[in-house]
Amino acid sequence: MNKKIDTILWDIDATLLNFEASEAVSIRECFKQYDVTITDEQFEMYKKINRSYWDRFERNEISKQSVYRDRFVDLFAYLNVKGIDPDTFNDAYQMAIGTNYVLEEGAIEICETLSKNYRQYVVTNGSTVAQYTKLKGSTLDQYMDGIFISDEMGVAKPDKKFFDLCASQIKNYDPETTMIIGDSLTSDMQGGNNAGIRCCWFNPKQLPLHLDLRIDHQITKLKEVLDLL
Repeated sequence: MNKKIDTILWDIDATLLNFEASEAVSIRECFKQYDVTITDEQFEMYKKINRSYWDRFERNEISKQSVYRDRFVDLFAYLNVKGIDPDTFNDAYQMAIGTNYVLEEGAIEICETLSKNYRQYVVTNGSTVAQYTKLKGSTLDQYMDGIFISDEMGVAKPDKKFFDLCASQIKNYDPETTMIIGDSLTSDMQGGNNAGIRCCWFNPKQLPLHLDLRIDHQITKLKEVLDLL
């Protein structure tokens, strides 16, 4: 029989926050500074480029800095845009993505409700600057007992070492009473499998499960979390 959950590890981007919406606004905002207009088709290409780099990062093939820089090197080449420094562009993008946050429906209300009876922590691979800005601006930080960011931990999801470090900083941590909630199969669900904790896949687009992973719960709306606990 499963023990009752008392600790929740939340992913941020594309889980508590609608990352796709904030990403679209932020990319266009940054390019506007260079008088470059991005079409929907070009934005879709950026997402593909970006995803490919994050996939490689999660497999420990490249560094976070490579993700941040080289995705824009590739994008600029695709757009045939010259004269923009990718590092400078990324710095501007991190600031923009931090301030252009869009909350997922019900995120604040759900976290507020859960905070009365559950311990809640953020587990994210996003940049330190962007994530703290989002959490403070959205007020989500008020409902969290701790924030674990891979840049500060020195290791990232889905690596078991990331979760071991989290566990070492959570009082009376018990993997059997801990659940991760996130959208990413390769980062959140794989990480939860590696850590031996309960896994709740936030899957609003109802994507197919194409990996051999243990998924304990699957939800399409955040409010469904309340029915699981």
